[in-house]
Amino acid sequence: MAKVITDERTVVVKPWWARVRIVFIGAALGLIWWILTTLIRIYIVEPIACRDLANAATCVDSFGVAGNIVTVLVAIIGVFALIRTLQPRPIIIAVAAAAVLWGLGHYIAGLAWYEAILWSVALYAATYVLFGLVARIVWFPAAVITTLVTIAVIRVPLVL
Repeated sequence: MAKVITDERTVVVKPWWARVRIVFIGAALGLIWWILTTLIRIYIVEPIACRDLANAATCVDSFGVAGNIVTVLVAIIGVFALIRTLQPRPIIIAVAAAAVLWGLGHYIAGLAWYEAILWSVALYAATYVLFGLVARIVWFPAAVITTLVTIAVIRVPLVL
């Protein structure tokens, strides 16, 4: 006689506002990124790099250097925020967003402050939503492979 095995999966249905939280987390992290980048540029990078002419290249690109430093800090803050709101696979989301947005300071260095805030908030919100959707893939290896392919598709044109 055949043995019957039943598979009981638990499906958690979240309301729509629980899924929209990641947009606000990404937008808040974009604003935090711009504020911290500006502060680190003014109080840390420029005083250290702009003392002598030997570091002139770093002095000229101080916003980009500060932006790269803050990208790591914002990714750490993002992991804690995503854990707090019970998002699935928060490390994948935060690390993937940091990889995609690495060098954002170089791209928005010449913009006015309000344009820089707008772009950083919009890009952080968009990347957190994108990788939040990718992190919801049930099978873990598929989620990781999809994340890596997505990072490559976005980063390769930026590098070229």
